[in-house]
Amino acid sequence: MMKIKAIQKKGKDKTQKRTRGYRLKPATHLLIVKIQKLLKSDQDEAIACACNMFYTEIKKNIILSK
Repeated sequence: MMKIKAIQKKGKDKTQKRTRGYRLKPATHLLIVKIQKLLKSDQDEAIACACNMFYTEIKKNIILSK
């Protein structure tokens, strides 16, 4: 939770965004919208935060399974 709050407080940075053109399923778009609302952020920040949390969880599970 602390990481999420740190991201929210950080504010908007002036990084350039790259258009990738990924096609996502409608269910995935809905999840992104839900995450955006929870974080009160834009789509890029919501996706980045979700990916970082997912990566951390996978990494933790791999370490625990060894």
